[in-house]
Amino acid sequence: MKGCVFDIRHYSVHDGPGIRTSVFLKGCPLRCRWCHNPEGLEPEPVQVCRERQAGGKTIRNTETIGKSMTPDEVVKEVLKSRIFFEESEGGVTFTGGEPLMQPEFTEACLLLMKQEHIHTALDTCGYVSPDNFIRIAARADLILFDLKHCDSGIHQQFTGVPAGLVLTNLRASIEAGFPLIVRIPLIPVFNLSTDTLISMAGYLRETGWSGRVNLLPYHHIAIHKYEKLGMDYGMKNIRPPSAAEVEQAAKIFRERGFVVNIGG
Repeated sequence: MKGCVFDIRHYSVHDGPGIRTSVFLKGCPLRCRWCHNPEGLEPEPVQVCRERQAGGKTIRNTETIGKSMTPDEVVKEVLKSRIFFEESEGGVTFTGGEPLMQPEFTEACLLLMKQEHIHTALDTCGYVSPDNFIRIAARADLILFDLKHCDSGIHQQFTGVPAGLVLTNLRASIEAGFPLIVRIPLIPVFNLSTDTLISMAGYLRETGWSGRVNLLPYHHIAIHKYEKLGMDYGMKNIRPPSAAEVEQAAKIFRERGFVVNIGG
């Protein structure tokens, strides 16, 4: 069995507790306008031609983004950072793209990590088959669940898919008692309004869940990736949220009983 991986990033501190290694899998069912990893959208490796000028000549180099790996190869690479996991109570996070676009591969990797006693986190958009979701999420020690909007029409307008399946899998995670962190990107023109955030907080409270919420302020860091891939970045004229807007968002969730982190 092989999967398609486009990056393995050691020493990450933003994808779960402690120092972690993040494994980025290719393929995503969403097309979020603000996507920070556009190189992970397509399920197959992609070739990018880069040009630079040197001595009056144009030099072209072709780079392939994404490579085929076995679960054993992924584990071998991840274990290079075992000492950092032990010292920081960290581990490995499977992200993407959407790792559950490669369900059998992700499950196999999670099982091998368990054998090595490595803490595992699964970063998911939730837009996946409920059967696959429950089966594979149960293998992970922590679910990082991305909740973007509760209004299905607005969700589809900005991500390309309705919210129903996402909300179904989020509720299933809560009912199953999976260790869970809800991650909410703060995107101006999409979900940053007070009314929208109050609605999202209310939805989470209605499910009976009152755990940790990580708020992820939108930024422009990924613009260079779009340029490299020859893709248009439709959010380049959208400003990041101000510090005051981020604090107001955090206040909304804290006042409703959630533990709130900015980032992570």
